[in-house]
This record gives sequence, structure tokens and C-alpha cells, in this order.
Amino acid sequence: MLNGSGHLSARIPGTETFLINPRFAGVLADPKDICTVTFDGKRIAGKGPIPSESPIHAAVYRARPDVGSVIHCHARYSILVGLLDQGLIPFNREARIFSDGVPVFHDSHGINSFDLANRMVENLGPHWATFLRGHGIVVAGPGIEGACVSAIQLERACQDQLLMMGVTELKPMTDAGRGRNQARLENPYRAWPFLLWKHKVKSKAQIRAGIRTLKEGEHY
Repeated sequence: MLNGSGHLSARIPGTETFLINPRFAGVLADPKDICTVTFDGKRIAGKGPIPSESPIHAAVYRARPDVGSVIHCHARYSILVGLLDQGLIPFNREARIFSDGVPVFHDSHGINSFDLANRMVENLGPHWATFLRGHGIVVAGPGIEGACVSAIQLERACQDQLLMMGVTELKPMTDAGRGRNQARLENPYRAWPFLLWKHKVKSKAQIRAGIRTLKEGEHY
């Protein structure tokens, strides 16, 4: 999850439960380690233990029926931009999907209670991401693919912003392409296959076979 720590979850459709990696680096988890957790934060399956910040995921799913996947991680450049007074300036292509803003949640030293998680969700509102000031980010998406691609784009946008702030004053772009980018959030049929190939999760042949399914709006 960008730096090896954090947690990724996915809603189980038609239920009030979600899947989440246990409390160790997700890359080390086998399928049998994945935990099933209720919206009340209770583990009902999987070897566990679940992450202490599982309330983040449960609270988002409970409040946002449009969200199918949530990521919390401690991405370096996102943490730095979250400390700036102006926050993210969506000035380039990478940030366009966040043109409606990325709010900053200031009380974020370990969101391990539902009281704190619910306040974070209220701060998130209808947006797809929020900065946890000095801590990390929470990124949501309609599915795993969109959430992962969005988290990567947010980190790249933050890195670009910090680089450009040293040479010029940045201004937000117009959001003329927002509808198109919303569609790509829901179905990132180019970026997601590339990531699967880059990280050797799937072969080129497997990816080609799955692209048609992803274009039609299904996960693979």
C-alpha cells in the first residue's frame, strides 16, 4: 500500500460486512489470512488480528453506499501535502479526479474508535479521499481497482505539487473533464491492467483475457 503499511478493504455486496487484510503487511497475507469484519467492527472470519483502525473502513461503508473499497495508508508525499495550509492543488492530470477537493481531518493520531472514525467520515463527506493530518490518507472507490488507482494518483499528484511549488505558483485546473475521470474511477480499464502486469500479479495473456470483462464494468 504505497509504503508497505496500511490496510485495504472491500465491501461484500449485499451484506453489512467487508474483507480486510490482517494486522501485518498485506503483501504477506495469504487468502486464509483475510478477515471478514462487520460494520460494527467485529471479526467473524479469518485468522486475524484485524487492524486497529478497522473502524475507518466500517464507518465509511456504513455512511457511503457508493463505496465498494477503502484504503488507508501512510504515503510519504500525501502526508506532506496534507500538512500544507492550502492542501492539494489539483493542477494536473493526476489530480483531476480530486478537483472537488481533498479535505483535511486534523484529529487523526490513530483512528481506532468509532467516535473518531464517524467524525472522519463526516469530514470526508462526498469526496473520494481525505488527508489525515500528519498521519496518512484514506481513499475510497466504487471497487478495489478504482480505489487503488486513485490512491496512486493522489500520491503522484502530491509529489508533483511539491516539486512544482519550488519553481512557480500553482493554480487549480478547471474540472471540465471531471465526468470522464469519474467514469475512469469506476472502471480504470487501462491503469489497473498495467499495475497487475507491472507488479507481476498477472501475465500479459491473463491481462488481455480480463480486459474485456473490466471494460464491461465487472471486476476481475
